[in-house]
Amino acid sequence: MRMKTAIKAAAAAAAVVAVVMIAASKSVDFERYKGYLSELVLAETGRKLTFGGPVKLRLGLVPSLIAEKVSLSNVAGGSRPEMITIERVEAEVALPALLRKEILIQRLIVSSPDILLEKGNWRLADHGDTGKATTPTRFNLRELKIKNARIRWDDGDSTQQMGLHKLVVVPEQGAGGGLRVTAVGDAVGKYFELSGTLGNLGLALSGKPFPISLKGSMPGTIVSVEGAVASLSDLTGLDFKLGLQADELAETVKLVSGHALGSLGPLRLSARLSDSGGALGLGDVDASAGRRDTLFVTVKGGIRDLRAMSGLELLVQAESEDLGRLSPILGASVPPLHAVKLATALHDGKDGWMASDLKLHVGGSDLTGEAALSQGKRAKLKATLNATRLDVADFAGKAANGNGATGGRVLPDVVVPAQILRDVDADLSLRADKLVMGGVPFSAVNAKAQLHQGVLSLDPVEGAAAGGRFDGSLSLDARTDRPAATLRLDARDVDFGRLLRDGGLDLLQGGDGSLAVSLRGRGQDVRAMAASANGSVLLRLGGGEVRNRAFGWAGGDVVSQVLGVLNPLAQSRDTTKLSCAVAHLRLKDGMAATDRGIAVQSDGVDVVGSGTVNLGDESLDLGFTPRAKEGLGLSVGGQLAGFTRLRGTLAAPQLSVDEIGAAKTALSVGAAAATGGLSLLGELLLDKVTADAEPCRTALAMGTAPSKKGGGGFFEGLFGR
Repeated sequence: MRMKTAIKAAAAAAAVVAVVMIAASKSVDFERYKGYLSELVLAETGRKLTFGGPVKLRLGLVPSLIAEKVSLSNVAGGSRPEMITIERVEAEVALPALLRKEILIQRLIVSSPDILLEKGNWRLADHGDTGKATTPTRFNLRELKIKNARIRWDDGDSTQQMGLHKLVVVPEQGAGGGLRVTAVGDAVGKYFELSGTLGNLGLALSGKPFPISLKGSMPGTIVSVEGAVASLSDLTGLDFKLGLQADELAETVKLVSGHALGSLGPLRLSARLSDSGGALGLGDVDASAGRRDTLFVTVKGGIRDLRAMSGLELLVQAESEDLGRLSPILGASVPPLHAVKLATALHDGKDGWMASDLKLHVGGSDLTGEAALSQGKRAKLKATLNATRLDVADFAGKAANGNGATGGRVLPDVVVPAQILRDVDADLSLRADKLVMGGVPFSAVNAKAQLHQGVLSLDPVEGAAAGGRFDGSLSLDARTDRPAATLRLDARDVDFGRLLRDGGLDLLQGGDGSLAVSLRGRGQDVRAMAASANGSVLLRLGGGEVRNRAFGWAGGDVVSQVLGVLNPLAQSRDTTKLSCAVAHLRLKDGMAATDRGIAVQSDGVDVVGSGTVNLGDESLDLGFTPRAKEGLGLSVGGQLAGFTRLRGTLAAPQLSVDEIGAAKTALSVGAAAATGGLSLLGELLLDKVTADAEPCRTALAMGTAPSKKGGGGFFEGLFGR
């Protein structure tokens, strides 16, 4: 046969085949399959499949079946009638398969589907008998392509949305073959890509496991999921290995919660998600997040029930060079704690959570022990802590101006957390081998605190300091709008010289004594409580030796400056022997006053002081006058010129010497008030006051007995004597 003849024969055969194929395609009643497909879907899923228009055949080199306005019904009670709506479905049909009564779909293209997931409507159950819908034609699918899909998830509390620009699913060849998946889309404004394999959907719906192996990425983030679902119909029997890597933790937080934060650092996570124990749990957790300059956290272990957050067995470690750097990142105030290291084991019990084997290091301080938080009608925190060394400064951060004062004030602007005290109960205990406050060390400290129904009781607080013992208590009632506080402190047999040296001031050798503080106040913060304080403060010292040369280097220490000015022997002697010293103040409504309640007796000079300290505005007005032992008393015209006045504020005291006139009124506030100023009687009274041979005894007894000469004046009215 010649070539030309062969070509003609082949063309004729192809034309015959094409005619036969077209005839075969036209012989198929596609409208008939609409009902069949609807019945099949109803039998398999219990849902109604609806075609809003006709099913058409478009002829061409690759004939296509086209259906528009296709929908799948939602569950009863859903937020809308349709679970899925589809603008257009196009199936590219292989013509040769039609001769075998088979509809072989080379590619199924689904355009603009809108999918709503809510109230478990994705659980498709068998509600019918597929035998009722029969057809002599078989269906087969080679590729599924979805374009411009929108998926919404509504869990009743919130709604989330995801867009699928393109999803391609290609069945793997062979019996039981799975699906190869490629997807491109967006979620919460982030572009993502996804690829991997899924199990055979038909086998999964018939009860076989549904394996999943996927890897996804979005800018700065990689996620992987590998495992299987034992029962796809009810989403049980989950067992997945999860992996997550993110360049920035804050982006992950925003993706999950919608909250925007500053840069926190990278995130790494690997875990196993399963429901083998009957609840959805997370095991084999190995996670790390953050940076050490702000906060770096590692977590290992597992959570048996994620929904109930129970069955915790986690090992947590955290480090921070400066925790305060988190404040601008979180948009909230975080204490500026330095060199923080934390390690603990978190687990839960019958009523709440517990942190055991707790180890906390902050600066040079350390804490060990355990803590538990119980959840009942009222949350309760219980903790038992021990410390080898505990420095309060490590937890307080640096003062605003570097000298302990904030806003020109010494008393801190600390608000009482009244609502927290009302909402939470607590039972806390602390034992510290060494406790440092203001640079002064205390040893063998034992403190217990109880908080119940808004009332905090810190009792006892006891320990040792500079060879002596101290004990005290604090009560804070936060049940009202103006919380009430009561403070008591008693220190006995304390070597105050040693205490000063421990605090960095080598001013005194010896000076054993005691301190008694009893205060009550009300207010929403520490300053308000001080401004309303009532009570007393009494400090008394025994014999010792004052280092005169220490006055020169004591710097801003006001006490040493006052003593240095008042002691006429300070320039000629290295030391001054101290017989006793007393500081006795009474407080009423925030005004601390002393009437000859400040006294110092030494081998060369006695010092007496009177005046006031207003804790409301922290203003000072204290007067001190010396009486030289070598003389016969302090005369008006002579040594009274050595009078020293201390004014200003606690944060910025101002010292002045030899104030004319004011000297005679401030030595005894009571005497000055009684005489109305600088009368001759006032001057004589002042002479008698300065002639007191035992000023320490007078200071100790301040206010315990009325003056035989009368004229209590200002202090009599202030304290009701």
